[in-house]
Amino acid sequence: MSTAGKVLVVLILLASLGWIFLGAGVAQLNRNGNAALAKLQADFEKAEAGLQQAQVDLVKIKDDTARFQENTDTQIAVIRARTGDVEAASSRLKGVLNNMLAQLQTVENTVAEARHDLDVRKQEREAETRLLAEARAEVQRLRGRDAELTDRLASLRTEFDKTFKENVGKVASSAR
Repeated sequence: MSTAGKVLVVLILLASLGWIFLGAGVAQLNRNGNAALAKLQADFEKAEAGLQQAQVDLVKIKDDTARFQENTDTQIAVIRARTGDVEAASSRLKGVLNNMLAQLQTVENTVAEARHDLDVRKQEREAETRLLAEARAEVQRLRGRDAELTDRLASLRTEFDKTFKENVGKVASSAR
């Protein structure tokens, strides 16, 4: 074989080896790229699942908060209704007391009847005063309960805002 043929065979052999190395490098890049793509795909699916769970949790929190607010509103309405009933009863009792005092002035025909009426009215007044004191104590207790519920609502709102911001931060960081 001639020298040119030998040189050509060596060049073809070197070129073949170069193509083999280049092909192996491309195959390695494809494997690395596919592995990275698979990892990114898995991370993306995981982030989507986390986002869906966060959305479900957010809806649950909103539902729980709305339910709590409805219960609180109902309890406040009941407390207000009871307070109104107590005030109405107090007004009625005051009206009854005024009527009795007017009757006492007009019914002084006899000393015996007046004393008897006076004793009866004193007993009723003590009962009314006791009832009024009990009603006031109940109103104070209900006001304290209302304050506790209002404070609890404020703390739940604060906790909701904090959780919401954390979830938004998690969603934003998972989107990156």
